[in-house]
Amino acid sequence: MSEHTRLGLLSLLLLAALGIAALALVNTLQAAHDFQQQNSATRAGDVTAIRPWMTIPVISHVYHVPEDYLDYALNIARSDVLHRATLYEIAARRRQPVDQLIHTLQQAILVYRKQHPHPSLPSRPLRLQVDHSVPAMGVNNP
Repeated sequence: MSEHTRLGLLSLLLLAALGIAALALVNTLQAAHDFQQQNSATRAGDVTAIRPWMTIPVISHVYHVPEDYLDYALNIARSDVLHRATLYEIAARRRQPVDQLIHTLQQAILVYRKQHPHPSLPSRPLRLQVDHSVPAMGVNNP
């Protein structure tokens, strides 16, 4: 192989490496932007920020809703092993879509907020309609 061919091949490989690095940079910036948006939505109390990796205690803490209320909405006993499982694990165990489980929790949180207004949270639900079919519990804010 001639030196000219080697130089051409090396240049091609260098360009490919630069292209891959640029693509990785774009993906990293997009992930950082998405994270910032999700963090802002969570801080604002937007229930659409609930994710499958979350657990009932985490959701309770982030959205200021008692764990017992969320357990009730999902028909989970506090002593049940599912109480500390991720939403994805709960959905898998129940053989139901995780989105359905998340939707149930979103509706329960919105109903709870309507019944127990919290001064630091938005008074109007964000991006979701309240489903009044979720039963209400007589639980006070922690």
